[in-house]
Amino acid sequence: MTDRLTQLQVCLDQLVAQFNATINYVNTNSEPALLDADGKSYFSIAANAPLPGQQQQNINGAPSSSVPPQADGSDPASTKQSPDSAGGAGGAGGRMAEDNAVAFNNTINELSTDIILKSRQLRMLIDYLPGIGVSPTNQLKLIEELASELEEVEKDRLKSIEEKDKLLDWCEDLIMEVANGISSTR
Repeated sequence: MTDRLTQLQVCLDQLVAQFNATINYVNTNSEPALLDADGKSYFSIAANAPLPGQQQQNINGAPSSSVPPQADGSDPASTKQSPDSAGGAGGAGGRMAEDNAVAFNNTINELSTDIILKSRQLRMLIDYLPGIGVSPTNQLKLIEELASELEEVEKDRLKSIEEKDKLLDWCEDLIMEVANGISSTR
């Protein structure tokens, strides 16, 4: 099991990845919408601007949309059908748009639930970090107690090493005596 800080870092990385995936999904699968009601504002102009791959240069060098103008002279971009009006109210296109909207909403709900669960997991890990709710003086006192306990354990370890070395020497002497006793009897 990894330590709490590593778990916290992994959880935070996963949360950032989930945010990134959710924003990417919404960016690629949602319908474009105007940011305000004024069609001549900079936000609306930017939202209606063609994508870089859709722009072409005409003979005069001025950019033109890849969609040709309609016969009545109106702008085809301004007369785009909404998903609700595509294919009529009861047509297959309307049903398909409704299915796509339902699938999009279900996916958004699932992604947001995942983000909520991951943020709760992150909060739980933060709550279990040592030192939360403990004053700095108490933390220093605890560190001093642990340092003295560590010194005692180190002394015990050194004593055990000395005892091990003595026992090892005794075993070697015993083995040598047995080996000498066996060789002298032959």
